[in-house]
Amino acid sequence: MTYSKKELRQAYIARLQQLDLNTRLHEEKRLTSMLFDQPEWMNAKVIATTLSQSLELDTSLIILHARHENRQIVVPRTLPDRQMEFVALNEDTEFVETTFGILEPKNGRVYQPDEIDLMIVPGVAFTLSGRRIGFGGGYYDRYLDQYDGDTVSLSFTTQLANENEWQSDQYDRHVNKVLSLPETD
Repeated sequence: MTYSKKELRQAYIARLQQLDLNTRLHEEKRLTSMLFDQPEWMNAKVIATTLSQSLELDTSLIILHARHENRQIVVPRTLPDRQMEFVALNEDTEFVETTFGILEPKNGRVYQPDEIDLMIVPGVAFTLSGRRIGFGGGYYDRYLDQYDGDTVSLSFTTQLANENEWQSDQYDRHVNKVLSLPETD
């Protein structure tokens, strides 16, 4: 049986909100370690990620590790018409809070899609084949239309979906790889 993406989005957000802190921290640590061992990470000089919100996987570990390895982190800034661009994150970056309560860079160099080596794509649910349900704005699907680099998503166990849980839409864009832990981990 398939559900609407809106119904599933609400269900998976509820599951994320119920994720206990110990499980969250354990899985974050394991998932980020897995990420750092991926060839896509090792070959990347410019890495796109989000400034995570409270129910998302904490990206501060990813950002710190990348900076320690002298990799450039770029983070999204929204534009009109549900578009976005990625801006360099460094010690001079100033931030502004959006109407959604999300921090975005106010200044900094904009990186074009072909300058980004690896994009860590957020979402609320993922399949192992790379299908995802995002937060509903379509920003990443639109950006991925013009991006040809590597894409990886990190999935808490509670975010992992069965392949047939929803119907993909024509504009849905898959990620190349979904990292998740075995359920027994």
